[in-house]
Amino acid sequence: MKNNEKIFNSLLNEVKKYLAHLQFERNMSINTTDSYYLDLKYYIEYLVFDKNINSLEKINDAVIKSYIKTIANFDYGNKYSSSSINRKISSLKSFHKYLYINNKSKLNTSNLFQSVKQKRQIPLTLNFEEIDKILSKINLKKANSLRDKSIISLLYSSGLRVSELLSLSLTNINLDEDIIRVIGKGKKERMVPLGKKSKQDLLNYIENERPILARKKNSKGYLFLSNRGNALSRKTTWNIVSKHSKLCFPNKNISPHTYRHSFASHLLEGGADLRVVQELLGHSSISTTQIYTHVDKTYLKEIHKQFHPRG
Repeated sequence: MKNNEKIFNSLLNEVKKYLAHLQFERNMSINTTDSYYLDLKYYIEYLVFDKNINSLEKINDAVIKSYIKTIANFDYGNKYSSSSINRKISSLKSFHKYLYINNKSKLNTSNLFQSVKQKRQIPLTLNFEEIDKILSKINLKKANSLRDKSIISLLYSSGLRVSELLSLSLTNINLDEDIIRVIGKGKKERMVPLGKKSKQDLLNYIENERPILARKKNSKGYLFLSNRGNALSRKTTWNIVSKHSKLCFPNKNISPHTYRHSFASHLLEGGADLRVVQELLGHSSISTTQIYTHVDKTYLKEIHKQFHPRG
């Protein structure tokens, strides 16, 4: 067993070298490399403890196909979603390509990996009245309530990803021009407008609550801070959004991304051009943005059904 642990750590070190390559040479985000790490860690565990593989050279087509079959059917008793399977396959494909190019393995797997068919799901969105209800129900007399309201307001008003929201510093906010400088995936920069109501919520937090949190620790200029004065974590942000959202809609699975989805669909409902929405969301491909046209069609069908005599 000890020998297996030694082999496991040795192979895992190759994964860590690969992830360092992604992060520092290809500017991949920490969140993405963290996901790749978990994917590849499970893969290494499978190689060493299930297949008794003790070196990269021992990996062959049959072993990889066997692993793909495993993840396509089981997740320690639970089935993976097609999107999760495809991400894991992508992690595996990219890792083996890196090994081959860098002469760490002679196995050319370029024709081995195939993605599973993925059903495109329409994301959950909230209408404006629902979002307004959530924001209005936040008790502003409670600690950190100004921060919480500003977070939800900004997620909806500017359509930010959680990672983008948490990386914001005070210098990213231009209150004179009502613009936010956002650093998105691949460290791509974009400018996103700051709405009037969201600006007021943000000013209330910056002026009345953030200074109290910032005194507890060196905030390093981050915009949204935790109770201890640190930069707010991803998990805490999800908890904040979930807590306030479930007070109004306990049966809906509302996440920070729900507000981003709502931001996009409401723009399209209002007549915004798809290319403009793509730019605001920071999507590299317009095909990613096009899912919101389906949301828009769903909304139109609901309106037709409600108001047309033969709906």
